[in-house]
Amino acid sequence: MIFSTYYPCASKSYFQVVYYYIAVASTETLTFGIQNNPAYTEIDDVSVVSNGAQLLCNGGFESGTQVCWSGANHISTTSPHTGSYCYYDGVVGAPDYVSQTFSTTPGALLNISFWLQWTGNGNGVLTTVTISP
Repeated sequence: MIFSTYYPCASKSYFQVVYYYIAVASTETLTFGIQNNPAYTEIDDVSVVSNGAQLLCNGGFESGTQVCWSGANHISTTSPHTGSYCYYDGVVGAPDYVSQTFSTTPGALLNISFWLQWTGNGNGVLTTVTISP
């Protein structure tokens, strides 16, 4: 797990999370787990860079669809950090997951970054981010 927060709704503006990770396999999967009870989670401008190369596809969700991402499909024009689209999840209940698997080189340093924002007043809001081979 590279990021986890519970009940973050006091923060109502985007902030950036940056994490460095050493790849352990030739493919890695970046996964966002989102639970909104009740609130909204916005994710945008997701990036994984190694040796100056972007490893993710559609990290800003600017295709307007879930191209390259698997799991819950909540691409929206509501409240993007930049551009026209973001991942905007307001589903109440069990967590939603959205992930992308990408190729890398074992031992490579990965610079992972993304922007998050929450809106609403939910007291059961949980966001986790993991990377795994």
